Amino acid sequence: MTDSVTTEVEQTVDAYLTRSFDAQRRLALVDARAWDPTFLDEVQALGWFALAVPESAGGLGMPLSAAGAAMLPLGRHLVPGPMIEQLVLPALLLRHIDEGDARRAELAGAVVALVDPEAHGSWSRDGDRVRVRDGHLSGDLTAVRFGREADLLVAVADSPDGPQVHLLGSRSAAVTVQPAASADPTASLATVTFVPQAGAPAEPVLAGRAAERFLTEMRAWARILAACELSGIATALLETTTAFVQVREQFGRPIGSFQAVKHVLADMHALACSLRNVCDSVLADAVSACPDDLSMLAAVAKAFAADAALEVCESAVQMHGGAGFTTETDLHLYYKRALALRAWYGDHEELAHRIGDALLTGSHVHESRNVS
Repeated sequence: MTDSVTTEVEQTVDAYLTRSFDAQRRLALVDARAWDPTFLDEVQALGWFALAVPESAGGLGMPLSAAGAAMLPLGRHLVPGPMIEQLVLPALLLRHIDEGDARRAELAGAVVALVDPEAHGSWSRDGDRVRVRDGHLSGDLTAVRFGREADLLVAVADSPDGPQVHLLGSRSAAVTVQPAASADPTASLATVTFVPQAGAPAEPVLAGRAAERFLTEMRAWARILAACELSGIATALLETTTAFVQVREQFGRPIGSFQAVKHVLADMHALACSLRNVCDSVLADAVSACPDDLSMLAAVAKAFAADAALEVCESAVQMHGGAGFTTETDLHLYYKRALALRAWYGDHEELAHRIGDALLTGSHVHESRNVS
């Protein structure tokens, strides 16, 4: 994918959000627990969720780097909703599931939630696991993003023959979905419990090596898109804070004229720009990377993003003074979103250990539960 096409995707999404998604609309979505089917239908009609869907399935057939380019402005404008899931999961599933499988048709226009025990890495609750027992799914998982609102669940399960990927309706008899508390006002969370049934056994859409290939790619792109969203958040707070210190006065002059404030803004600028450069580089390289290299690129991007974006958020709160600690501004929404994304598919410390382990042993980046 050329840089010009990536730039065009980013600019198109940003222009629409600048025109049609203001702070009031964001707050309305937050008040609705980050869920508005009408807004999702609007985004679907714009073709954003079809960017990386194969042309044979009615999509635009772009590489997944186009989804990353879209996440940059989605993060900058802090758009609530299952954006990463909708941009990545249908596109990847349609690339991996056999074309003759009738279940591919279920993905068309569906809202998809991801039930993956690895999503929360070392932050996972003990016992968070989904297993295949006697041909049926069992177990539960907490903090599933948009599990209650989704039409379909993409469930990752352990089996005696290796990992399996299942696609099932969120309202089927084999599943119960209960709301869970969310500290992130831009995401709805749920606890998903699988109830073994006496009926027909669960049939995976992917199993064995095919499931492993899908999971490697899916988890890598989830990390990359999370890094891109965090980059957008860092950019937005840098812009907001730069504007604020130029109009907020103390001792008869803008606080941005004080050297201590300038130093903080300079550090914020360095972090935000560095993170953006990392995301641009990873998006350019990821399309042609082999699975092991893709995992490494994704881990590096997410590790840096988890740390850099959070530091920018904390500096923004500090520079806004007392206003930064209130809910009168949107700073707290950005900060809470960055905190939630920090842990999703690994925070800085966890991923740094995995990257170091891979470099020292000459192997690939392992998932958290496989690290020795």
